[in-house]
Amino acid sequence: MKDTTDYSGLVFTPLEASNAAENYIDEIRKNDGDSMPLYLPRLEYDEKTNKGFLPVKRGELITVLGRPGSGKTGFMFHWARRRAQDLKEQKSNKVVLYWSMEQLIEELRLFNVAAEENISASRMATGKMQDGEWDKAVKSLRGLHTTPLWFAGKSLKRRKDKIQLNEAALRGTLENIEKWQGDEIKQEIDSVFIDYLQRFRSDGRDWVQFYGDLTNGLKDMAGDFATRFVVGVQARREVDAKAIQIPGMEDGQWTSSIEQQSDGMLAVVRPARYRKQGEDFDGVIVNGYRQMIIKVLKRKLGPEGTAHWADFQPEYNRLDDMDIETIQLKDGYHV
Repeated sequence: MKDTTDYSGLVFTPLEASNAAENYIDEIRKNDGDSMPLYLPRLEYDEKTNKGFLPVKRGELITVLGRPGSGKTGFMFHWARRRAQDLKEQKSNKVVLYWSMEQLIEELRLFNVAAEENISASRMATGKMQDGEWDKAVKSLRGLHTTPLWFAGKSLKRRKDKIQLNEAALRGTLENIEKWQGDEIKQEIDSVFIDYLQRFRSDGRDWVQFYGDLTNGLKDMAGDFATRFVVGVQARREVDAKAIQIPGMEDGQWTSSIEQQSDGMLAVVRPARYRKQGEDFDGVIVNGYRQMIIKVLKRKLGPEGTAHWADFQPEYNRLDDMDIETIQLKDGYHV
């Protein structure tokens, strides 16, 4: 059967390519670069020192690698929440999508409240709050109506809808969110956070092949929707047997191709999972459960190998710089 698909949209004459690039330059100027930072000052890229994590451009795929309990969800949701707040302040037509395959939408939304109102998400989950605190939480929820953080996933409210969370559903969701009026875009998808890759279930293909194909599909979607993807990836259990339990690029579970497909890779680990109070973890004394290490494993066109210690409060979905000036890592890198 003859293929009747019109492929002309893939082809650019020299004039069309130049015009498209000129429009792109105008957009970059207008939007102050249109790049997405990490919102962690000490880990942001510094041109003078050539250290830090380069801001994320449209079309890029960033992976966040960690073992269960490492803080992947907290790190990613904090990033998404801060990005949405930034877009709101810019009065932008762009939205952030958080695609959750791990938690219910209602639970995620309460993380917003925890961060905004300094109310513990754990206390809300147990229901042990005073009436005044509940009123404060409801008021906070209503105040979030205009913050462009969108969600997709399972919900208590819509539990009758038995929609499978797969690659096709993700693409359909993005098509549903992106709005056009003729050739003018009215609502853009600024960034997409996927929590997390291994929750996509194989359709019968070998696990390694399935996740390799899926990663390629996500990279394609980043280009198709001119957005950026941040994807949580579970590290394999062999990481727990390392002397220093920081995942490397090769440590994604069933994802041997992800280091090739990713434009950037970050590893996260909470030292308290592996050391007791007062013990050494890679040159720093463990002091409580709030310590988190964020390491840059890979960054296209940017520096790699540096690590950063952060103060992570999971019950309040807060992530801040930690006051540790210099850290000696076993691989020789400093921050």
